[in-house]
Amino acid sequence: MKLSFRPLRLHEIRQASQLVDAVYAPQIRKLYGNTKLGAWRHYDEAKLESYIAREAQGVRAGVWREQIITLNICRSYGSLGWFHTLAVHPDLQNRGLGRQAVLDAELYLAGQEVSSIALMTWPTAIKNLAFYQSLGYRPVGLSIYTYRQTHSPLVEGSAPFYAQRYASIPPAELPRAQNAIRALCQRLALGLDYLPWVTWAQQQDFADTLLLWRNGELQALAIFYFFPRAHWAEGKLLLLHPALSPDERMWALEHMRMWARSHQRDAFGLPVALNDDFLRNHLLPAGFRLYPESMVNMVKGASPPHTSHHFVRFGG
Repeated sequence: MKLSFRPLRLHEIRQASQLVDAVYAPQIRKLYGNTKLGAWRHYDEAKLESYIAREAQGVRAGVWREQIITLNICRSYGSLGWFHTLAVHPDLQNRGLGRQAVLDAELYLAGQEVSSIALMTWPTAIKNLAFYQSLGYRPVGLSIYTYRQTHSPLVEGSAPFYAQRYASIPPAELPRAQNAIRALCQRLALGLDYLPWVTWAQQQDFADTLLLWRNGELQALAIFYFFPRAHWAEGKLLLLHPALSPDERMWALEHMRMWARSHQRDAFGLPVALNDDFLRNHLLPAGFRLYPESMVNMVKGASPPHTSHHFVRFGG
Protein backbone atom coordinates (compact mmCIF):
# COMPACT_ATOMS: atom_id res chain seq x y z
CA MET A 1 0.00 0.00 0.00
CA LYS A 2 1.76 3.12 -1.25
CA LEU A 3 0.56 6.43 0.16
CA SER A 4 0.86 9.80 -1.52
CA PHE A 5 2.01 12.67 0.70
CA ARG A 6 1.09 16.34 0.54
CA PRO A 7 0.30 19.26 2.85
CA LEU A 8 -2.93 18.97 4.80
CA ARG A 9 -5.76 21.05 3.33
CA LEU A 10 -7.92 23.34 5.43
CA HIS A 11 -11.12 21.43 4.71
CA GLU A 12 -9.43 18.24 5.99
CA ILE A 13 -8.62 19.60 9.45
CA ARG A 14 -11.58 17.96 11.18
CA GLN A 15 -10.80 14.58 9.62
CA ALA A 16 -7.15 14.91 10.67
CA SER A 17 -7.99 15.83 14.26
CA GLN A 18 -10.31 12.82 14.50
CA LEU A 19 -7.47 10.62 13.25
CA VAL A 20 -5.17 11.90 16.01
CA ASP A 21 -7.89 11.23 18.62
CA ALA A 22 -8.38 7.68 17.35
CA VAL A 23 -4.65 6.94 17.48
CA TYR A 24 -3.50 8.72 20.62
CA ALA A 25 -6.41 8.25 23.05
CA PRO A 26 -5.90 4.47 23.44
CA GLN A 27 -2.11 4.83 23.45
CA ILE A 28 -2.15 7.40 26.25
CA ARG A 29 -4.57 5.27 28.27
CA LYS A 30 -2.32 2.23 27.77
CA LEU A 31 0.76 4.15 28.90
CA TYR A 32 -0.69 5.96 31.93
CA GLY A 33 -3.81 4.00 32.83
CA ASN A 34 -6.80 5.57 34.56
CA THR A 35 -4.91 8.64 35.76
CA LYS A 36 -4.86 12.33 34.96
CA LEU A 37 -2.03 11.75 32.48
CA GLY A 38 -4.02 8.96 30.85
CA ALA A 39 -7.01 11.18 30.09
CA TRP A 40 -6.77 12.21 26.43
CA ARG A 41 -8.34 15.50 25.43
CA HIS A 42 -9.74 16.09 21.96
CA TYR A 43 -7.05 17.21 19.52
CA ASP A 44 -8.37 20.69 18.88
CA GLU A 45 -8.88 21.66 15.25
CA ALA A 46 -7.61 25.15 16.12
CA LYS A 47 -4.23 23.62 16.92
CA LEU A 48 -3.94 22.21 13.41
CA GLU A 49 -5.05 25.55 11.98
CA SER A 50 -2.23 27.27 13.87
CA TYR A 51 0.30 24.69 12.64
CA ILE A 52 -0.79 25.29 9.05
CA ALA A 53 -0.45 29.05 9.58
CA ARG A 54 3.02 28.46 11.02
CA GLU A 55 4.48 26.14 8.36
CA ALA A 56 1.79 25.03 5.95
CA GLN A 57 3.97 22.70 3.86
CA GLY A 58 5.12 20.92 7.01
CA VAL A 59 1.67 19.62 8.04
CA ARG A 60 1.95 16.36 6.13
CA ALA A 61 -0.97 14.11 5.18
CA GLY A 62 -0.50 10.57 3.88
CA VAL A 63 -3.42 9.90 1.54
CA TRP A 64 -4.97 6.77 0.02
CA ARG A 65 -8.01 7.14 -2.25
CA GLU A 66 -8.71 10.62 -0.90
CA GLN A 67 -8.71 9.37 2.70
CA ILE A 68 -6.16 10.65 5.23
CA ILE A 69 -4.28 7.61 6.50
CA THR A 70 -1.35 9.30 8.26
CA LEU A 71 -0.59 12.71 9.74
CA ASN A 72 2.77 14.17 10.69
CA ILE A 73 3.66 17.71 11.84
CA CYS A 74 7.09 18.88 10.66
CA ARG A 75 8.96 22.03 11.66
CA SER A 76 12.19 23.50 10.39
CA TYR A 77 14.26 25.98 12.38
CA GLY A 78 17.35 26.55 10.33
CA SER A 79 19.70 23.61 10.80
CA LEU A 80 17.33 21.82 13.21
CA GLY A 81 14.21 20.04 12.00
CA TRP A 82 11.74 18.01 13.99
CA PHE A 83 8.41 16.31 13.72
CA HIS A 84 5.64 15.25 16.10
CA THR A 85 2.08 13.92 16.28
CA LEU A 86 2.82 11.05 13.91
CA ALA A 87 -0.51 9.23 13.54
CA VAL A 88 -1.34 6.15 11.45
CA HIS A 89 -4.95 5.04 11.04
CA PRO A 90 -5.70 2.40 13.72
CA ASP A 91 -7.05 -0.09 11.16
CA LEU A 92 -3.95 0.14 8.97
CA GLN A 93 -1.08 -0.05 11.42
CA ASN A 94 1.85 -2.49 11.19
CA ARG A 95 1.83 -2.28 7.38
CA GLY A 96 4.84 0.00 6.93
CA LEU A 97 2.76 3.17 6.59
CA GLY A 98 4.47 4.79 9.56
CA ARG A 99 7.82 4.27 7.86
CA GLN A 100 6.46 5.92 4.74
CA ALA A 101 5.30 8.90 6.81
CA VAL A 102 8.69 9.27 8.52
CA LEU A 103 10.48 9.05 5.17
CA ASP A 104 8.19 11.79 3.83
CA ALA A 105 9.01 13.94 6.87
CA GLU A 106 12.72 13.41 6.32
CA LEU A 107 12.43 14.29 2.63
CA TYR A 108 10.48 17.44 3.46
CA LEU A 109 12.96 18.53 6.14
CA ALA A 110 15.93 17.72 3.91
CA GLY A 111 14.41 20.17 1.45
CA GLN A 112 14.59 22.77 4.22
CA GLU A 113 18.35 22.04 4.50
CA VAL A 114 18.31 20.81 8.09
CA SER A 115 21.37 18.94 9.40
CA SER A 116 19.59 17.11 12.21
CA ILE A 117 16.05 15.89 12.83
CA ALA A 118 14.72 15.55 16.36
CA LEU A 119 11.59 14.06 17.89
CA MET A 120 10.18 13.06 21.26
CA THR A 121 8.36 9.97 22.41
CA TRP A 122 7.35 8.43 25.72
CA PRO A 123 10.09 6.43 27.45
CA THR A 124 7.62 3.65 28.25
CA ALA A 125 6.41 3.39 24.64
CA ILE A 126 8.82 0.55 23.84
CA LYS A 127 7.39 -0.06 20.36
CA ASN A 128 7.84 3.61 19.47
CA LEU A 129 11.45 3.58 20.65
CA ALA A 130 12.23 0.44 18.67
CA PHE A 131 10.46 1.83 15.61
CA TYR A 132 12.46 5.06 15.54
CA GLN A 133 15.74 3.32 16.33
CA SER A 134 15.16 1.00 13.38
CA LEU A 135 14.97 4.13 11.22
CA GLY A 136 18.31 5.48 12.46
CA TYR A 137 17.19 7.71 15.35
CA ARG A 138 19.18 7.56 18.57
CA PRO A 139 18.17 8.56 22.11
CA VAL A 140 20.05 11.64 23.34
CA GLY A 141 18.42 12.31 26.70
CA LEU A 142 15.31 12.38 28.81
CA SER A 143 13.27 15.60 28.97
CA ILE A 144 11.02 16.31 31.94
CA TYR A 145 9.07 19.35 33.09
CA THR A 146 10.06 21.07 36.29
CA TYR A 147 7.68 23.52 37.97
CA ARG A 148 7.89 26.06 40.77
CA GLN A 149 5.46 28.37 42.53
CA THR A 150 5.73 32.07 41.62
CA HIS A 151 4.95 33.54 45.06
CA SER A 152 8.57 33.86 46.27
CA PRO A 153 11.81 35.01 44.56
CA LEU A 154 14.43 32.58 43.31
CA VAL A 155 17.33 34.92 44.07
CA GLU A 156 17.90 38.19 45.88
CA GLY A 157 19.84 41.29 44.87
CA SER A 158 20.16 43.43 41.76
CA ALA A 159 19.12 41.89 38.46
CA PRO A 160 21.95 41.72 35.89
CA PHE A 161 19.55 41.78 32.94
CA TYR A 162 17.05 44.10 31.33
CA ALA A 163 13.80 42.28 30.48
CA GLN A 164 11.76 43.08 27.37
CA ARG A 165 8.68 41.44 25.86
CA TYR A 166 9.06 40.84 22.15
CA ALA A 167 5.54 42.14 21.53
CA SER A 168 6.46 45.50 23.10
CA ILE A 169 9.42 46.21 20.79
CA PRO A 170 8.76 49.26 18.54
CA PRO A 171 8.71 48.40 14.81
CA ALA A 172 11.82 50.48 14.17
CA GLU A 173 13.79 48.35 16.68
CA LEU A 174 12.57 44.95 15.51
CA PRO A 175 15.40 44.31 13.01
CA ARG A 176 17.99 44.75 15.78
CA ALA A 177 16.11 42.36 18.08
CA GLN A 178 15.68 39.80 15.30
CA ASN A 179 19.38 39.92 14.49
CA ALA A 180 20.15 39.42 18.17
CA ILE A 181 17.85 36.38 18.32
CA ARG A 182 19.59 34.83 15.34
CA ALA A 183 23.00 35.59 16.86
CA LEU A 184 22.04 33.85 20.13
CA CYS A 185 20.80 30.84 18.17
CA GLN A 186 24.10 30.71 16.28
CA ARG A 187 26.00 30.56 19.57
CA LEU A 188 24.14 27.36 20.40
CA ALA A 189 24.35 25.59 17.03
CA LEU A 190 25.49 26.57 13.57
CA GLY A 191 22.50 27.47 11.43
CA LEU A 192 19.93 27.26 14.26
CA ASP A 193 17.14 29.83 13.85
CA TYR A 194 14.13 30.07 16.18
CA LEU A 195 12.98 33.46 14.89
CA PRO A 196 10.05 31.82 13.02
CA TRP A 197 8.78 30.39 16.34
CA VAL A 198 9.11 33.80 18.01
CA THR A 199 7.22 35.43 15.12
CA TRP A 200 4.47 32.81 15.29
CA ALA A 201 4.19 33.12 19.08
CA GLN A 202 3.62 36.87 18.79
CA GLN A 203 0.53 36.16 16.69
CA GLN A 204 -1.06 33.82 19.27
CA ASP A 205 -3.15 35.10 22.16
CA PHE A 206 -1.79 32.34 24.45
CA ALA A 207 1.95 32.74 23.72
CA ASP A 208 4.51 35.36 24.68
CA THR A 209 8.27 35.83 24.31
CA LEU A 210 10.68 37.38 26.80
CA LEU A 211 14.13 38.73 25.90
CA LEU A 212 16.86 39.40 28.47
CA TRP A 213 19.59 41.89 27.57
CA ARG A 214 22.88 43.01 29.09
CA ASN A 215 25.09 45.73 27.61
CA GLY A 216 23.15 45.55 24.35
CA GLU A 217 23.67 41.79 23.90
CA LEU A 218 20.87 39.25 24.12
CA GLN A 219 21.56 36.86 27.02
CA ALA A 220 18.41 34.71 27.06
CA LEU A 221 15.18 34.11 25.17
CA ALA A 222 12.08 32.34 26.47
CA ILE A 223 8.78 31.40 24.83
CA PHE A 224 6.00 30.62 27.30
CA TYR A 225 2.41 29.56 26.70
CA PHE A 226 -0.20 31.20 28.94
CA PHE A 227 -3.18 29.01 28.20
CA PRO A 228 -6.62 30.39 29.15
CA ARG A 229 -8.03 29.08 32.42
CA ALA A 230 -4.65 27.59 33.40
CA HIS A 231 -2.99 28.62 36.65
CA TRP A 232 0.55 27.96 35.38
CA ALA A 233 2.85 29.32 32.67
CA GLU A 234 4.26 26.59 30.44
CA GLY A 235 7.75 27.15 29.07
CA LYS A 236 8.28 25.77 25.58
CA LEU A 237 11.66 27.23 24.62
CA LEU A 238 14.48 28.71 26.67
CA LEU A 239 17.82 29.69 25.15
CA LEU A 240 20.67 30.74 27.44
CA HIS A 241 23.92 32.38 26.39
CA PRO A 242 26.70 29.78 26.88
CA ALA A 243 28.80 32.26 28.89
CA LEU A 244 26.19 32.65 31.65
CA SER A 245 27.20 31.40 35.09
CA PRO A 246 24.82 29.21 37.12
CA ASP A 247 23.89 32.26 39.22
CA GLU A 248 23.12 34.26 36.09
CA ARG A 249 20.97 31.42 34.81
CA MET A 250 19.02 31.57 38.04
CA TRP A 251 18.54 35.30 37.49
CA ALA A 252 17.17 34.53 34.02
CA LEU A 253 14.65 32.20 35.63
CA GLU A 254 13.82 34.86 38.23
CA HIS A 255 12.82 37.20 35.40
CA MET A 256 10.58 34.42 34.06
CA ARG A 257 9.05 33.91 37.50
CA MET A 258 8.20 37.62 37.70
CA TRP A 259 6.89 37.49 34.13
CA ALA A 260 4.60 34.56 34.98
CA ARG A 261 3.51 36.38 38.12
CA SER A 262 2.58 39.43 36.03
CA HIS A 263 0.30 37.11 34.05
CA GLN A 264 -1.33 36.13 37.37
CA ARG A 265 0.01 32.59 37.22
CA ASP A 266 0.63 30.63 40.41
CA ALA A 267 3.39 28.47 38.92
CA PHE A 268 5.74 28.31 35.96
CA GLY A 269 7.66 25.46 34.43
CA LEU A 270 10.19 24.56 31.78
CA PRO A 271 11.51 21.39 30.14
CA VAL A 272 14.93 20.24 31.39
CA ALA A 273 17.21 17.28 30.80
CA LEU A 274 16.85 14.84 33.67
CA ASN A 275 20.60 14.21 33.84
CA ASP A 276 21.57 17.91 33.75
CA ASP A 277 23.70 19.12 36.68
CA PHE A 278 21.84 22.44 36.63
CA LEU A 279 18.62 20.65 37.55
CA ARG A 280 20.19 18.75 40.44
CA ASN A 281 22.47 21.49 41.80
CA HIS A 282 20.28 24.60 41.35
CA LEU A 283 16.68 24.02 40.30
CA LEU A 284 15.68 21.37 42.82
CA PRO A 285 17.31 23.20 45.79
CA ALA A 286 15.48 26.38 44.67
CA GLY A 287 12.09 24.73 45.05
CA PHE A 288 11.45 23.35 41.57
CA ARG A 289 9.60 20.05 41.47
CA LEU A 290 9.37 17.46 38.71
CA TYR A 291 6.13 16.82 36.87
CA PRO A 292 5.56 13.07 36.35
CA GLU A 293 5.65 13.11 32.56
CA SER A 294 8.88 12.60 30.68
CA MET A 295 9.84 12.27 27.04
CA VAL A 296 12.80 10.64 25.32
CA ASN A 297 14.64 12.99 22.98
CA MET A 298 15.74 11.24 19.80
CA VAL A 299 17.78 12.63 16.93
CA LYS A 300 19.05 11.64 13.50
CA GLY A 301 22.03 13.45 12.03
CA ALA A 302 24.06 16.06 13.88
CA SER A 303 23.66 16.37 17.65
CA PRO A 304 21.25 19.05 18.88
CA PRO A 305 22.42 22.01 21.02
CA HIS A 306 23.61 21.17 24.52
CA THR A 307 20.76 20.82 27.01
CA SER A 308 22.35 23.22 29.52
CA HIS A 309 21.74 26.09 27.06
CA HIS A 310 18.82 24.78 25.02
CA PHE A 311 15.59 23.97 26.88
CA VAL A 312 12.90 22.92 24.42
CA ARG A 313 9.80 20.74 24.39
CA PHE A 314 9.34 19.46 20.85
CA GLY A 315 5.73 19.43 19.81
CA GLY A 316 5.10 22.86 21.23
